[in-house]
Amino acid sequence: MRSRESGAGSPRPGAGSPEPGGLPRIFVGVRRRWVVGLAALGIAQGALGAVGAWALTQLRPGSGWPVVVAILSIVATAVAIGGLRIEERVVAERLGQDYVRELRRELVESELTPGGSTHLGITVARTTNDLASVRNWVSQGVGPLAAGIPLIAGSAVGLTVLDPFLGLGFLLPLGVLAAVMVPWARTAYLKSRRLRRARGRMATRIADTVGASEGIIAARGAGRELDHIDSASDDVVDRAVDRSATVGALRAGGTVAALLATLAVAAVGVVRGLDPAVTVAAMAMAGLASTPIVDLGRIVEYRQTFLAARAVLVPALADAARRKAEHELASSTAAQADVPDGADGPGRVHLVVPGLVPDGSALRAGPGARIRLGGGDAGGLGGDPEAPLRLMRRVMGLDLAPAGDTDEIWVAGRNLRAVAPGEGRALVGLATRGSVFERGTLRRALRYRRPDLDDATADAVFEAVGLDVGRFPDGPRTVLRAGGEPLTVDQRARLALARAVYGEPPLLLVADLDRDLDQEGRERLAGVLAGYPGAVVFTGSDDLARALDAEEFHLTTARSPVTPAGHPADAD
Repeated sequence: MRSRESGAGSPRPGAGSPEPGGLPRIFVGVRRRWVVGLAALGIAQGALGAVGAWALTQLRPGSGWPVVVAILSIVATAVAIGGLRIEERVVAERLGQDYVRELRRELVESELTPGGSTHLGITVARTTNDLASVRNWVSQGVGPLAAGIPLIAGSAVGLTVLDPFLGLGFLLPLGVLAAVMVPWARTAYLKSRRLRRARGRMATRIADTVGASEGIIAARGAGRELDHIDSASDDVVDRAVDRSATVGALRAGGTVAALLATLAVAAVGVVRGLDPAVTVAAMAMAGLASTPIVDLGRIVEYRQTFLAARAVLVPALADAARRKAEHELASSTAAQADVPDGADGPGRVHLVVPGLVPDGSALRAGPGARIRLGGGDAGGLGGDPEAPLRLMRRVMGLDLAPAGDTDEIWVAGRNLRAVAPGEGRALVGLATRGSVFERGTLRRALRYRRPDLDDATADAVFEAVGLDVGRFPDGPRTVLRAGGEPLTVDQRARLALARAVYGEPPLLLVADLDRDLDQEGRERLAGVLAGYPGAVVFTGSDDLARALDAEEFHLTTARSPVTPAGHPADAD
């Protein structure tokens, strides 16, 4: 129970992980009580089964028990066992859901860790299909095992007490089942892996197609893309059908073993000439254990499907743990740096970004500064148009510095790599072209950086950027979906600007926002930036630069990896 794949954790996020990047453990925290409870339920069912079997023996003549009492005892034990089975299913489901909740949080957290590049389709597949496989194993694999093993063992002991040969006859089919399960389980794992890869490819194909739907429709290419989807779907169907034969064999093995165990008990009773009442009682005990025996085939199936999902989830979580450790190391290193000369004044900005800011220099600015970033040398030759955006991503902590280098990012005398998140988001605002917003209301989208500010400030900022929220039926309570719907491209750009300037952070970063705005919006942008009290570092048109009388700052053309190790190829 202590292994990484089968450990149970506490409800606290990450509390069940034995090491960074591993799957949470099952047998920890509140889940430990649930697993023990499942075992207790199995023992209780076995005990009740023994009571019912003993009551059966009292139906023979001369037992001293009234027939009605014996029958009522049998019915009562059967009903009680049924109630325990219901409770077993509830506890097992609670166990699985709690485990998956923790794992789901870790997967989403990995996507919110700097340096991530997992395809959307793969992320969806991991948080749906793969987590469903994990849940099935924990709730319908670990749970039934925890309750079933004590029940099977108790039945075997009870049968052995009645007659040693009864116990032997009961266990013999189970031994044969265990022997044949080993090769079947390996085959099921390999086929589950192949099926999982096919589903991953289909998920990425669907995500790419939906994301490019407008271009596909405009080019009249819907038919071709649907053919590609059909091809990916056919691959999934073929692999699922191929896997079903092995899965069917696993489940059939459990059913056959349960039937043979009951028949073997009956045969032993007849051959050995046992009292008919004892034989009937023994068959009843074997029948009670038949349910978990039948479940064994399904449990092995869930185990192999889980292992196939784990083979992908563990590397993904390990990569996230690596990126998180790199981020924390960069923050720790930055926290030890001394404030550079001239960077500790109110509103002062001091940026040294290796690989982008020229060696031996820094981007320095103060309140009222307007700086346009260029992607090449002062002569403009061989420039890298992506360099300004990469610099902004580095400033915001979205990307990490190259291996062996450390970013020096100081705003208003504060080390942006060392401050708490709440303080950091008050120091820098970012507005980029093509901004995508989280699900929530318009007002929440605006106040996301600074939820501590009041509604009056929010209304003033909406007005300043020219975003008329009153035109929407629900006003500022309009819910944004799918990255920003129902806002237009121009309205999303205005909202991005409003969010960036909200609270007037000392450093404002603006990346090509004018390209998403209409003429009136561009005039608004120029007006807002011209009157902004802090330092503005931006990329944009020559017209915007002239309107702001901006100075130019040219970045280096050398490219640097997004993370010290670069983005790993997606295993899916």
